[in-house]
Amino acid sequence: MQSISGRLSIRTHRGLSGFEEIAKEWNQITDAMTRKRFFHLVDWFRCYLNALEDEPDSVLFTIVYLDDKPEAIFPLKPSWQRILGLKLEILQLPSHPHICLNDFIVAKPERLRTYIPLVLKHLKEIEGVSWDYIYLPRVLEESSAALALAEQTDVLTVQRSCGRCDYLTVRPFDAMSQRFTTTFRNNLRRAKKRADRLGEITYTSACTRSDLDRAYEIFLDIEASGWKGRHGVGTAIKLDGHLERFYRLLMESYSEFGGCEIHIMWHYDKPIACEFSLITDGTLYTLKIGYDERYASCSPGHLLREYLMKYCERRSDIRFNNLITDALWHSQWKPKAYNLFHYYFCKPTVRGWLAYVYQSTVLQIHPLWLKLKPKLRNWNIIPDRFART
Repeated sequence: MQSISGRLSIRTHRGLSGFEEIAKEWNQITDAMTRKRFFHLVDWFRCYLNALEDEPDSVLFTIVYLDDKPEAIFPLKPSWQRILGLKLEILQLPSHPHICLNDFIVAKPERLRTYIPLVLKHLKEIEGVSWDYIYLPRVLEESSAALALAEQTDVLTVQRSCGRCDYLTVRPFDAMSQRFTTTFRNNLRRAKKRADRLGEITYTSACTRSDLDRAYEIFLDIEASGWKGRHGVGTAIKLDGHLERFYRLLMESYSEFGGCEIHIMWHYDKPIACEFSLITDGTLYTLKIGYDERYASCSPGHLLREYLMKYCERRSDIRFNNLITDALWHSQWKPKAYNLFHYYFCKPTVRGWLAYVYQSTVLQIHPLWLKLKPKLRNWNIIPDRFART
């Protein structure tokens, strides 16, 4: 544990009002970070609290000070889960299907090992707050949160893989394409020929607020035009008031410092593909991409990606394009990847042990059980009533 000279103090604020009280200090911490990402910024959490969180006043923000200088913020939301009939209390990083990555907010990660025990002790002393385990969903393998908590000796740690976070390094496109398979290079050439035969194909990048306002409406329409739309599964952003507000707030807040861009592929004056991106610290993050499925034959998603990589190449301030997820189509671009994990940090109590066993054993076995039970049922090894569980 690193020795720290100075006076440490910890305070916890709650809800939207408490969040706004520490917004200036939040900015001081992220300004000092050597590698911040879009989800570390105060604007990201403000948008989340105002649009996606059903109970914003329940969210806790525990902040660590060193000689009255803000050093780290731990945003945690109280929750619960019932395991074997027992209600277990949880503290977790804010989670939502549209919040794909998480972390603590830390100026100097090397000091976290010192802060964590003090923060855990502080959380025990907050009236009305209790926990049997701490849950960190979709955390990058190199994150401050995971590295610090994993080394604590007074918690039981479970790490479960939950996919990858793919990213592309920006470099000359000709050099980049040399790593593609011959099949994919040929497919790209054929897609461009099909697009050219349609007529005029152009690309635009909206960066200013006025351009973004117009591009945002186009983005919503394109994202809702296919299988996500009203006649499909109905998960399009445009169909959900909370999601629409969230992305609009992201566009408005990040555009104030040049951190939001919307890239569009056009067929004459008709938009056919669109990407919603946030830019932080030299990385362009692709939050959402969509295309008009009537143009699927010319692979508009891949052609827009090619345009975007060449666009980033022309800019000296963007070094990486982070794709956030590990969608199957990414593989054709030969991305690098960070591993993603769910982390569970359980108290060494009876209830904590129950959570630890459940997360480390039962949930590991369950996917295997789902695969095996149809076969076991066909072989008459298990009765029907167990096969249905």
